This record gives sequence, C-alpha cells and structure tokens, in this order.
Amino acid sequence: MHLPHDASPHAAFHDLEDVAACELFGSPTAEPPSLLIEIPHGATEREQFDPLRAQLRGALPDDLAAFFHVNTDVGAPELGAAIARELAAAGRSTLVVRCLLPRTFVDTNRSLAPGTPPGMSAGIPSYVTDAADRALLGELHATYVAAVERAYAAICGTGGMALALHTYAPRSVDAEIDADIAASLRRAYVPAVFRAWPLRPEVDLITATPEGEELAPPGLPEAVATALEAVWIESGRNATYTLHPATQGLLFSRRYPQRVLCLEVRRDLLGTPWRPFAPTRIGPRKALRLARPIASALSAFLPAR
Repeated sequence: MHLPHDASPHAAFHDLEDVAACELFGSPTAEPPSLLIEIPHGATEREQFDPLRAQLRGALPDDLAAFFHVNTDVGAPELGAAIARELAAAGRSTLVVRCLLPRTFVDTNRSLAPGTPPGMSAGIPSYVTDAADRALLGELHATYVAAVERAYAAICGTGGMALALHTYAPRSVDAEIDADIAASLRRAYVPAVFRAWPLRPEVDLITATPEGEELAPPGLPEAVATALEAVWIESGRNATYTLHPATQGLLFSRRYPQRVLCLEVRRDLLGTPWRPFAPTRIGPRKALRLARPIASALSAFLPAR
C-alpha cells in the first residue's frame, strides 16, 4: 500500500504485500473518499496465517491455528465490502483497508509503545519469545500503522469519516493468552461450558472511553442502532468493550474526534454457521442484512465530495 505522506486529496491507495489490502468503492474522483473502513483484524484466512507462521523461527504453542480461527474477525472483510458497495450505490465513495497480519502473532489494533496501559491482550503475545521474531512482528506492525495513519489523515483529516470494523465471538470467554491458549479455549468451548459464558450483543457500538467520554460522531451511533432495530438486529453501546487506551481505535478516535465509529458484530450473524476452530464460510445474504442498515445510517452523516 502506498499512501503519500502529504495525505493530499489526490492520494493513490495501493496494496502493501502481505501487510494490507485496500479497495476503493465508488466513482474515483480528485477528492478523497468520504469514508474509510479499517479492518485491523482482517487476516481471517489460512492463506494469511500460514506464510507468516513459516517465517517465525522460534518455538510457538501447539495447535495455534485453532486459536487463529477462534480469535480472528471472521466476516469483517465481507461485511466491510458489503457496506462499501451499498454506499457506492448511494453515490458515496469508500476506501476499505484490510490488515493481512494475523492477530495471532501481532495485533495492529494495539499500541506497542512502552508504558501502554494493561487491560487488553498484548500487541505481540507473550508466547512469541524469539527476539528476532518479535523484532520482525514489530516492524510489520509499524508498517501497517504508518500506512493506515496516512489513510485516516487523507480521509478523516479532510472532513470524512472512518468506521473501524470488527467481529467478535458470540460469548465473552475468559482465557489467558499464553502458551496453553489453544487448550484453554477448547475447554472453554465445550458446549455445556460455552453456554454459561455471558452472551454479547449482536452489534456493539464502541463510542466512549472507560471514563465515559464520548468520541463518536454525534447522532451516528443512535442512527445505526435505530436502523438495525428496524431489521430486528439488537445492538448495545459500550456493552462489551470501551475505547481502551491500549488500542489504536482510541488513538484515532482522539486524533479525529467525532469522525470515527468503532463497531463489533457477532460472528454467528455472518457465518453459515460460525465455527470457532475451523474456517467459516460467510453468508452473502447475512452480510447484506447487516450492511444495508449500517450503510443507510452512515450515508446521512458522510460529507459530499
């Protein structure tokens, strides 16, 4: 992906091999797109997991591919593209940036800066112990973050908006992310055990800091919730997460106040069905059912370019 440092309105967006993929939806113009959809956990397929796993030289936990499948944002790329297509049909242009780095190895929605507050999973998991591996993952993280920073500047910095799009598992499962993570999760997902974990909202709008400071575009979360309710999709607001200071989501929300909305969608609404430890096929009709109300709500808030 090449994102010019000047973030000019004529910026050209291109893929960055093995790190990020981007696609522009809508008629190309001299102006930047109205919306950026960032998918920081967009590495959802084994074709992204296996090559990076092969590059890492140190010992890693057994059955790590199972953790990859259960912890990746399955359906987010398909949903992001469906939202962008709906907006394109309404005359809005959207840039979709999809991270291709599996969060199993490096989480690009986390800050790697020294002194990052605790309370969220680490940017590079503790089970990655080889110094060269950690250095490589740090470099890949920096490459992605620098590129997406320029995308935010080009779009949100010129009056546009951003949607940070995620999907999450149906229930909040408590498991320590360490060398035994795969075994821990398999125990947690035994059906009788899994049903006891707290059920999450079908959609959660992440709009506020832990202290309650609202950073999302005024009125947009309510508009999205109303549009979802009209098609019988229930939503929460900061019910599962807030904009934690360890996340890039908070960083961009602060840098571009009232320009960024973070959204979580339950994976079982998109999978046919969602399977925690194996690849999941995403249903196009399921994605469209969610995309239409979200795009409709967004369209009213996006600037005309």
